[in-house]
Amino acid sequence: MKFPTCFFSACLLLLPALTQAKEYSSPTLTDAYEMLDTTPEQAYLISERILSVQRKNEFAEKPNSHNEDDNLLAERTPTNLIEALQVQALALHKLGRLHEALVIINASKRLADEQKLIHLALESQFIAISINWSLYNKPTLTLESLKDLAVSIDASQANQQQYNELLFHQALLSAEVESFQQQNQEATYLYQQAFSYLSHVKDPKLTTEYHLSIGSHYLLLKQYDQALTELLSAYWLAVSGNNSGQLARSNYLLAQLFFHRKVMDKSLEYASQAAEFYARYNDTTIMADVLSLMAEIYFKQGRYNLALVHYFNVLDQEQNQKKQNLTNVIDLRLDIANIYYLLSNYVLSEQYLNQAERLNSFSKNKNLQVRAQFQRSQLLLIEADIQQAVKVLNSAILVTNDIKNQSVKNELLLQGNRLLSSAFEADKNYADALRTQRKYEQLFALKQATQNEINEDVFRQQKEIIEKTIHYQGLEQQLKNKSVDLQHTKNTTFVLISVVLLLIGIIILLIKKGRRVNSQLHYLHQEFFTHPRSGLRNLRLLTAHVPESTPNSGLNIEQWHLRELINEPLSDLLSFALIEFPFLRPIYLENGYQQALDLEKEFGQYLKDNIQKPNRIYHFSDATFLYIEQKSDSSHSPKQLFDKIQGYVDNFKPNSDIDRTLNIGFADYPFLSKAYTAINDKELIDILLMATQFAKKLEHSESASHWVHLSAIDNAPAASFATTDIRAACQQAIESGLIKVQSSDKS
Repeated sequence: MKFPTCFFSACLLLLPALTQAKEYSSPTLTDAYEMLDTTPEQAYLISERILSVQRKNEFAEKPNSHNEDDNLLAERTPTNLIEALQVQALALHKLGRLHEALVIINASKRLADEQKLIHLALESQFIAISINWSLYNKPTLTLESLKDLAVSIDASQANQQQYNELLFHQALLSAEVESFQQQNQEATYLYQQAFSYLSHVKDPKLTTEYHLSIGSHYLLLKQYDQALTELLSAYWLAVSGNNSGQLARSNYLLAQLFFHRKVMDKSLEYASQAAEFYARYNDTTIMADVLSLMAEIYFKQGRYNLALVHYFNVLDQEQNQKKQNLTNVIDLRLDIANIYYLLSNYVLSEQYLNQAERLNSFSKNKNLQVRAQFQRSQLLLIEADIQQAVKVLNSAILVTNDIKNQSVKNELLLQGNRLLSSAFEADKNYADALRTQRKYEQLFALKQATQNEINEDVFRQQKEIIEKTIHYQGLEQQLKNKSVDLQHTKNTTFVLISVVLLLIGIIILLIKKGRRVNSQLHYLHQEFFTHPRSGLRNLRLLTAHVPESTPNSGLNIEQWHLRELINEPLSDLLSFALIEFPFLRPIYLENGYQQALDLEKEFGQYLKDNIQKPNRIYHFSDATFLYIEQKSDSSHSPKQLFDKIQGYVDNFKPNSDIDRTLNIGFADYPFLSKAYTAINDKELIDILLMATQFAKKLEHSESASHWVHLSAIDNAPAASFATTDIRAACQQAIESGLIKVQSSDKS
């Protein structure tokens, strides 16, 4: 397993750390930024469109208000332009066009400096440092630049959130550079520093980024237990945050980890998940690394055909890459050559080996040179050219001794001594074969001792324990959050219940008070509008409902709006009777207060019981009552109405004898048949008073019940009654024959 397969691929995996959790002022740029992980080409095109619209508008004499890019123009501010340049630079970085990315980000920094946008200038400076690191791979220069950036951040006026985010990115990249130099102590310190800034930012994406970076660091150091903890933390954070890009990266790193720990089934599982994500997007560099890892897994499992298929897929991805890494190109051909050798297809094996050897002439990678020589020696042994095979193997072993990486060196010496022992044995040089075999066994024993420390079952159990721990930590945090929420809910519920109960109590009190007030109002209404002696509706009800009339108000329909006497002024046909009961006048003098009061109350209740709706009766004054009846038909006559009222009085059976004579004045509504509202309600009562007065005069002369009915003739003009003195007008109308007088007096 080659790890990392190439430095640039490693940088691409760590690229999202540059601007994670960045919030742009433009929704268009936010969309472009979110495409960096998946479709950097699209992110580049969006940012380029924003910048091109800006350039086009600068040279236009008069902007076109109907331009299709109006929305982009509306977003054209210095901040948006700087952010567009940043996104474009990040997209170019992701695409491997590092020189172009560097030019763009430097332009972004210059613009931010000109506009005095300090925070954006610092962001651009950080992105420029990261691009330079990917481009030139100069650790010392990168670390110095990052230290200068930290000084600039401290001196800036950025708010606390921006301050902590920038320092986190600065510390994280510094840690990755130190890790690359294998300066483990310095890298560990910087990772701790980055974590301290992270605790203030509290962003899930940045937290995932931290675990991915430090997990990669432990993976490079072969501290697999620590790497497992960090990468599993990143995996579950990415799952809970639904961040597919970070999840794919954590899958790829976990696949590498399990490959190193010889747990091939888990490694293949994680690698397949990573490949499934990258296959959906045109990210050939990382996809090639994932496919290469899967091919090596199949190779270790002895599934050579599947391994060969994946190697050819890597070969296809390699052809789509704009910039190819020579080391990867040689390594791929050596792997394919080795697979064909194991499949006994020596012709194709030699063909790919020749390609690798030709490319090796341009490379100084001793590891690849040694692997090519070992492969060549195997083919020479197949061809029975033993002497040449021994010569090639001895040369390869000499080069291997110069390799500084001890683990790589031991692996190559193990393979070389095995092949050399087989070559000596084929040449029947048994002494050298035995000597070489002993070297091989010593190296194999050393390797076995190292591998014995790596127990596959223990590692699986450790993975499960770590996952459960992470899960339990998440559950514990959720429990704490839920407990706080529950307590908050309880407090809120208690307050709400208290408020609701208080409101219910207030409402109940108000309802009770309202009912009591309504009851009192009803009682007062009854008392106020009821005659205190007879219990009938009194004159107050009439005066309260009969509106004040202005002179000549008979012409105004509005005067009837209360409708106590007349409900429908234009359609009601009513008979009015003003009745005087002479027996009520002397009863208090003759019978005493209490007996007279009881008699008047009894008489009022008697009338109320006998007069049925819609007929009505009012206690107008002490001995006078107003009776209103609907005219049922045209034969309805005053005599019939008088007889009905006289019958009421005759049928009244009090405990004492009473005078049963009556004086009644009659009038009909409408009084004028062709002018319904010419005579208003007050004027109609005046006419009734006149009629009753006439009846009373008759009673004085004959000592019997009498009635008088006043009615206007059909053609009586309304103008004759248009006066403030309706009594005088009626008197004149009687004399002129406009009002007919009917009476119980035959004379």
